[in-house]
Amino acid sequence: MNLHLTHEQLCDVLLADSSLPSAGVDHETDVIDQHLQACLICAAELKSLRDSLSHFRDASVAYSQQEFAHSYARRSSIAPPHSMLSQPLYWAAAAVVFVAALFPITLHQQQSAARSAAKAAAAASSQTAESDEALLSDIDQKVSADVPSPMEPLVDPTDSTTSLTSTSDQRTN
Repeated sequence: MNLHLTHEQLCDVLLADSSLPSAGVDHETDVIDQHLQACLICAAELKSLRDSLSHFRDASVAYSQQEFAHSYARRSSIAPPHSMLSQPLYWAAAAVVFVAALFPITLHQQQSAARSAAKAAAAASSQTAESDEALLSDIDQKVSADVPSPMEPLVDPTDSTTSLTSTSDQRTN
């Protein structure tokens, strides 16, 4: 036998589960097992693949345990590490949180200021309405008068003669 097992056949051997019997594949499995016993090159490659997978499994388990331990140690304190305190980004984030916390307070103050301004505007409009009423009544009174106030001296001609004589008496030259 000069032919060696292909990569797919070696992977099938690695992935094969001996607890599940497969129908019709027993003959092929027997041929592959016989080849692995007879061919040292294929047996060495299969052993190398199994060792590589075993080392990978061990390394990944060790890494995950190490990262879990680090994450648990980091979670024990909610405070950031000391090196974080010297970074400007941390301070900027803290300032943003502070401003966000103050936003509802300033919003409430603005709303209360707007309410008081609305009350003041209502009071001013009521005072304006009263002054408007007084102005309109004065205009009504002046319009309904027979003679406008600037023309009142022209209404009575007798008053004008007395005023003329009094001025003529004053002019004796």
